[in-house]
Amino acid sequence: MDTTSEAAAQVIALLQAGHNQRQVARELNTSQSAVSRVYRRFQETGGFVRRPQTNRLRNTSETDDRFIVSTSLRNRHLTGVDVQQELRRVRGMAVSQWAIRRRLKKANLTPKRPARGPKLTAAHRQARL
Repeated sequence: MDTTSEAAAQVIALLQAGHNQRQVARELNTSQSAVSRVYRRFQETGGFVRRPQTNRLRNTSETDDRFIVSTSLRNRHLTGVDVQQELRRVRGMAVSQWAIRRRLKKANLTPKRPARGPKLTAAHRQARL
């Protein structure tokens, strides 16, 4: 849970007023683990402000993502590795097949197999005639 500094201040105030973590979580409609994290952060740093995060840079741009999706839509039988090779050949980008799959999943293009019915026996075929 991303807690704002106001919510974190409420958590700390209630805990210092004598409430336990479970009561605070119930009162603020949040999880007990979130309350525990806020309180632990307060004890370590003495404040409510979250530590700065190091966000990892993306390998592909929005243009590359559109290329991946359009390539997959043009030929629905391509695998993630095939799209990866096409991206490397056309755009000179070297990304992992897992990155390709994440981009396709984000575009709701997950691999699907056609539905198959049960095997028909000779008795089934005779009954249909």
